[in-house]
Amino acid sequence: MTDIVHTDAMNVIHPNAAGLDVHKMQITATVRLSRPDREAEMLTDTFSALPSGLVQLTRWLLRHRVEAAVMEATGVYREAVFYALDSADIRLARICQFNLCSPSFVPPAEFRDLRRMSRQRRKVVHHRSTLRTRTHQVLDSAGIRVGGVLSDLFGANGRRILDGLAAGQSRDRIVAGLSGHVRRRMAELCDALDADLSAHGRFILQDQLAAFAQAEERIGRYDAFIRERLAPYRDQIDLLTTIPGIDHDSACAILIELGPDIRVFSSLRHCAAWAGLCPGNNESAGKRRSGQARRGNSCLRSVLIECAHGAARTSDCQFKGYHKALTVRRGYKRATVATAHKMLRCIYTMLRTASVWRDPEADYESLMVRRNAPRWIAMLKKHGIDPASWSTPGPGMA
Repeated sequence: MTDIVHTDAMNVIHPNAAGLDVHKMQITATVRLSRPDREAEMLTDTFSALPSGLVQLTRWLLRHRVEAAVMEATGVYREAVFYALDSADIRLARICQFNLCSPSFVPPAEFRDLRRMSRQRRKVVHHRSTLRTRTHQVLDSAGIRVGGVLSDLFGANGRRILDGLAAGQSRDRIVAGLSGHVRRRMAELCDALDADLSAHGRFILQDQLAAFAQAEERIGRYDAFIRERLAPYRDQIDLLTTIPGIDHDSACAILIELGPDIRVFSSLRHCAAWAGLCPGNNESAGKRRSGQARRGNSCLRSVLIECAHGAARTSDCQFKGYHKALTVRRGYKRATVATAHKMLRCIYTMLRTASVWRDPEADYESLMVRRNAPRWIAMLKKHGIDPASWSTPGPGMA
């Protein structure tokens, strides 16, 4: 056998390589055998995608002394094949011809399992949000506009009202069970509860509330499981929760997606690009086209954007000023993505250096004025306006 053979068909630089084409119920594998002074030999076989077929595939590859495999990423179908090859100590290779491409980031087995748990939890949270919206729709369609009176329909008083409506209680009985801090809105609540909820409306409301309680119970089980598994990484989670806009659940989701060792990313730019938060660079002949961000880890991206929304509303926080300054020029959505990008860069630095968050309290508005003032003055002079001739307004002058 040769030391290293460059192959053009499989794009693999190892002596023995297998290209895998994974389908729903069948796996087609091709092994390319390279020997000194002989043409490469191609061996193709098909295997079942069931566990017995994966065992046969692993034995077949080991029998041919395969060192690297190239497999098409066909959604979740490739995961079972990857785990089978990984457990057999076969090094999975990503297009490695000429050794110019780095392998894909694959977290440890423990974090792969936690990823599935965390992502499934997010789906349940989304389902709970949908149930909230549908509950509002049931009441609004009946003319019971309680959601416009209470700030949180699923708070303590809101749940008392919902349970009373679902049980068919009278307005006076529902109002009597509310706490005292809503007394100043008691007249509005009585007016909102004056409408009647039909029998089919009560049935739908009961079903929605039961589904909501079940979703909350499922989320609690997911949280308990995740927190137990992430107990050894408590220090890293505590570091992340010091960042404005990131709570404990968000910190767990971020750590699960990034993995236990942030050093797998060579730089913070590499980390941001992997997360899909870097702006695109589409320029040709001096003309800049769409700057849409590239694809990346959609789960991590969505969590960071949610955290950016919270950070943009946090007082005495640099992210608030940063988001406000960008919103003027780029719009709210792009400013939010840029804020998420900045947060990820801070997360990378904090996890790499094990340092606690310290807000520099930079005044981004004044920084932007100083940065753009020369350009603004030049444009004013271009249109015949001399800012030097303006008088400084005194106190009380508009």
